[in-house]
Amino acid sequence: MKYWVIAAILLLNIIIQSTLLPFLQIVGTQPDTLIMLVTGFSLLDGSGIGMTIGLAGGLIQDIMYGGSVGLNAIHYMLIGYLIGLVHDKIFVDKLIVPVFFVFCSSVLRGLMMMGYLYFTRAEVPLNFGFTLVILPEALYTAAVMPLVFYLLTLLFSKSFMKKKWHFRRR
Repeated sequence: MKYWVIAAILLLNIIIQSTLLPFLQIVGTQPDTLIMLVTGFSLLDGSGIGMTIGLAGGLIQDIMYGGSVGLNAIHYMLIGYLIGLVHDKIFVDKLIVPVFFVFCSSVLRGLMMMGYLYFTRAEVPLNFGFTLVILPEALYTAAVMPLVFYLLTLLFSKSFMKKKWHFRRR
């Protein structure tokens, strides 16, 4: 049941990100909802689920929006793994921790994209990319993260999200 719920959340995320969020742009930037989901699930459940959500969500984005298939998947999967490493090491009950991690992961994703653009010889100045694209998107994503993290903690309070599958022999 847990994996069906996560798949439905990813499907709902891609629908919201492509239909509703373009109307909520502020100065041409919109929040990155997939990075909020990857960070939230990684903080609440660990690296494995964070990597899986990052890979699946990134592949869905790559297929839906075109471009290089696998680029977003690698970025989100790496971020899910890195954030998931602190799953059992910090206390994530306060909202400041997820906001901090989603801000850092959004900046990291932007820098990885700038590195990709550099190696493909795209002429994008670093100061332009950082101050006008990466930083506003990271701030907007961090501002929306408390709502998403609150909804994720409500979801994780349900019993079907904690259930581990055990197979027994007869």
